[in-house]
Amino acid sequence: MKKSLEEKIRSAVENDKLNFEKFIGSGYKWYHYYLVVVELVWARNFCDGYDIYVYNNEFLDEHLATFKVDFVIKYNNGFNYVPRIQTHYLKEEDVA
Repeated sequence: MKKSLEEKIRSAVENDKLNFEKFIGSGYKWYHYYLVVVELVWARNFCDGYDIYVYNNEFLDEHLATFKVDFVIKYNNGFNYVPRIQTHYLKEEDVA
């Protein structure tokens, strides 16, 4: 069974397989998708999260999805930043 695009992104973010800081402001090939990462900053030098725009190729022909990743603080034997992923747009026919 193939994983949906949303499941792939969630799994990659939760398992630290996407390096956001390396690709801010530029796009890169990720499997057979093309990702554009934008850093969300609400105050001076304070990162509030990332927007991930997913396209079908490097020519940005077809927008497949948009995800917002921010970090919440959880307490579990110490404070940890845990990623929270929100789906803002997901194309109906997900071709994985």
